[in-house]
Amino acid sequence: MIRSAQTGEDYDGNLWNCATCRMCETTCPRSVSIVDVILGIRTLAFEENRVPEKMEKVVWDIYENGNPWGGKRNERAKWAEGMDIKNARDGVQVLLFVGCDAAYTKRLHKSVRAVAEILKSGNVDFGILGNEENCCGEPLLNAGEHGYLDELAEKNVSSFRETGAEVIVTVSPHCSNMFRNYYRKQGLDVSVMHYSEYLYGLYKKGEIRMKEASSATITYHDPCMLSRYGNFMDGPREMLENVLGLKLVEMDHSRERSLCCGGGGNRMFLETGGSGLSDMRTDESVAAGAKTLVTACPYCNLNLQDSARTRNLELEVKELAEVLKEVIL
Repeated sequence: MIRSAQTGEDYDGNLWNCATCRMCETTCPRSVSIVDVILGIRTLAFEENRVPEKMEKVVWDIYENGNPWGGKRNERAKWAEGMDIKNARDGVQVLLFVGCDAAYTKRLHKSVRAVAEILKSGNVDFGILGNEENCCGEPLLNAGEHGYLDELAEKNVSSFRETGAEVIVTVSPHCSNMFRNYYRKQGLDVSVMHYSEYLYGLYKKGEIRMKEASSATITYHDPCMLSRYGNFMDGPREMLENVLGLKLVEMDHSRERSLCCGGGGNRMFLETGGSGLSDMRTDESVAAGAKTLVTACPYCNLNLQDSARTRNLELEVKELAEVLKEVIL
């Protein structure tokens, strides 16, 4: 692809299959930043109007509605109905950034509600931006659209500052990765954590305690953005292993060698064809003897759920926050 791009030949045939999961970088003997190369070529493709039609729709949906799914702006906070969650603009210590996937996908609402309920149980002073929350912009980065991404990031940083929050806690690790890296260039200077990292901090301080759970054999799927990007792998396991009744088993590929669910790099919005990475992952879960597959990412949650359901596997897929909510005192 690189050579074809240099010579002006057709280079975008397989460009959009990359999940930007960094597995290739983990095994590369030369430590080449392969994902950066892929994203660089995508930027070139966007400038030359050589992007899939669905990718153009994603960009326009973010521009017009603040999310890549085409969801209505006034429905972004429907997941929080009846929860009496504080408006972050009134001033909070912690800003809970929900993200587009958890906000607009109904079957993920129980996941984000679980995060909010745990924060409440820990007496955390937190709030949300509600319908005023915007996309973090990662789909724009993956599409190669940097012009509007910079504008969006600047707008989001301004909104974050208005809350006075000292910490931004995200439901999606894709959002936390964007804020920690890309948004630093836009002046974001507060702490950013994925909810699993924040809850682990509360757990270590003794601010949340857990009771015994029903006996179950579970396995934990490391999202790419938490493992290879974020180097946060021990915390979720420590919390799960310390719940009496839960038996944690490992899959063949785990931690920094975890298999991608297949949704990163904007693959969530495209039909890439071929055998699904999520199928390979759920097969590994069953082979490990697990009855429940736990993860901590909206993309992973959706893809792994779809794989287990469409293939009639005896495997339940649950968000880490859902598991923890059930056992927190």
